[in-house]
Amino acid sequence: TVSVSLPLPFSDSIASSRFTDLPQMSRWSPWLNSVTYLDEAGLTEWNLNIRGVKFSWKAKSEVLNEPKGIKWESVSGLKNRGVVEFEPTSDNNCIMKLKMSIIMPYILVSLFQGMPSVVQEFLQNKLLKWSLEMFRDVVKADLALERGDNELGDALFGAVEGRANALEE
Repeated sequence: TVSVSLPLPFSDSIASSRFTDLPQMSRWSPWLNSVTYLDEAGLTEWNLNIRGVKFSWKAKSEVLNEPKGIKWESVSGLKNRGVVEFEPTSDNNCIMKLKMSIIMPYILVSLFQGMPSVVQEFLQNKLLKWSLEMFRDVVKADLALERGDNELGDALFGAVEGRANALEE
């Protein structure tokens, strides 16, 4: 199980509504190729690519109200489950807390054989933490563009793209 948290400069309502729009996730998680809703009950299909190795899974998810957020569990493919909660710290700020468990596929286990701390470090500090930071920056850019601040919005999107490219190296 890995846990990551990050303060966000916008409300828990904004954070939750943006994060729970699952098909948008590939905008801030460069490893995600797509997330697609399969039915009205919250079944989704996820497609992931980490350094040329592709994974997919189906998951059931549920949007949470108190605290705001989402929880999920895979029902096929890559075995994982987790929860993301947005806890308000003020009217215009919140903290995002992610907790996730994953059963690593054999191919990744074999790549990092004898180095479980390397896998944990990669999951926690690259895959998850960077994705949360990119989520923060994408939402900040969206909000800037929505209020007509194109210069800030474009600059933030440029920073997100730069970070996504750095992750692939």
